[in-house]
Amino acid sequence: MAKPIVYVIDDDAAVGDSFHVMLESNGFEVRSYTSAAMFLAETPPLERSCLLVDVNMPELDGIELLARLRRGGVMIPAVLVTGGKITTSLVSTADRSGVALLEKPIMAQELVAEIYKALGCRDGHADR
Repeated sequence: MAKPIVYVIDDDAAVGDSFHVMLESNGFEVRSYTSAAMFLAETPPLERSCLLVDVNMPELDGIELLARLRRGGVMIPAVLVTGGKITTSLVSTADRSGVALLEKPIMAQELVAEIYKALGCRDGHADR
């Protein structure tokens, strides 16, 4: 069975690289992008994939990226991350979108657990 794919979208290349290495070392296939536009220019997400998206990016932020995908019928699971303060509005948006929300810095085990949960996996094993 193919490895789950995590699409990392973060405008801070160093943070994106850190996520990439962390997730790859935990058995995921990882594809990294420094903008939402770069991600959208690629082929559509595949089954058994998840987004890891920074909330605060220039031009097209993580919230708008998710909204655009949802409007287009793409219901890919996602985990939003932010280096800023988690506000009530941000929590509400994440809840309405059905995605997890984490504040940077993020512990590796917390991030991996949220990715597995988003993919519908328990203990690193696919449920679907």
